[in-house]
Amino acid sequence: MNNIIDTFKTEKDIYVKYPKTSRFYIRDIFEEYWDDFLEYSQRKNIDVRPVVLKEVGKMLNCKTASLGYNLWQCPSCGHEHSQYNTCKSRFCNSCGIKYSKQRTLNIMSKLVNCNHRHLVFTIPDILWNYFREDRKRLNLIFDAVNITLSSWVSELNKKENFKPGFILTIHTFGRDNKWNTHIHCLIAEVLMGNNKVERKCDFFPYSMLRLRFRKVLLDLMDRSIGKDNFRKTKNNCYLKWQNGFYVRAKKNEFKGSKKALEYILRYCGRPCFATYRIIDIDYSTNTIMFWYQRHEDNLFVVEHVHILDFIGRLIIHIFEEQFKSIRYYGFYSSKTHKHYDKFKLLLDKIKLPFYSSLIRWRMFLISTFKIDPLRCPNCDTIMMYQKLIL
Repeated sequence: MNNIIDTFKTEKDIYVKYPKTSRFYIRDIFEEYWDDFLEYSQRKNIDVRPVVLKEVGKMLNCKTASLGYNLWQCPSCGHEHSQYNTCKSRFCNSCGIKYSKQRTLNIMSKLVNCNHRHLVFTIPDILWNYFREDRKRLNLIFDAVNITLSSWVSELNKKENFKPGFILTIHTFGRDNKWNTHIHCLIAEVLMGNNKVERKCDFFPYSMLRLRFRKVLLDLMDRSIGKDNFRKTKNNCYLKWQNGFYVRAKKNEFKGSKKALEYILRYCGRPCFATYRIIDIDYSTNTIMFWYQRHEDNLFVVEHVHILDFIGRLIIHIFEEQFKSIRYYGFYSSKTHKHYDKFKLLLDKIKLPFYSSLIRWRMFLISTFKIDPLRCPNCDTIMMYQKLIL
């Protein structure tokens, strides 16, 4: 079923035709419709994974009395303030913003002070379902990208055995929030060798990377799935994608490594949907209207779907417990290269405690929303901590 109702050249054109009158939140949608979705999934025999039930449940309980709260009191006037605990779910927008900032800062503290290139490794749609039906296979995509990049770099000078430094994160969604598996890579434009401390690397032969990535991934899938079950699909991939699987490696796409890092981590700890893209919700028909920018032609597409379908699109992207969606390779891995300490880092370690303090609860609210949660609304005195209530 085609749910697209309109296309536009700019985002502004959307709101000229469809004026936005309210702001909508993912949590509100789930509070209203989650029970209906569970009932619907039972009728249609749709499997809702245990991790989905757990993460959605945590999100719905975030900042409620069920998780307990910290009690603060003003020493001057006695005013009390209850600060409810958060859920720390990877499916909570509120907690996810802070989580993304923490991960960005943590990775920034490891990056060497050089240019970094943003690469995207994509796979064709006929392979997507293999990774959805068995999510352990998502590890194969990480392995394929690692082998592709590491083997290419090592061949540049076998005596030096150069090592790259790169960070991978996986996205299982496209811009329309349907299942679309691909890898984002942030790779340093320097290499470290056995003897040579540094070699610049600002040319990425994407034609070769496409062919190598295709071969490596298909071979890994062949061994994992079995030749009898996968050989036909594998042969079709070689016939249809003769130039390899698409690898995107634009130069200077972002202004600085931090911007690139923030882009690839923006959905690492929250639902894969920016709520500002919701145009309207019709509660009489239980439908939702939202927009996204389509990759192939850059048009802004307005889509109209049932809210239960919308919820289904979001929850399929919740990762299994303990799954690491961000991984480090080369001289950024836990076993860092012998020359790593000779490089100046992008973020000075002396400044790290200060930047970390800005993410803590109170400073985060002050710096982001200009609100001090501990300042008494009655007499402007800083409130004092009293106790934790569970």
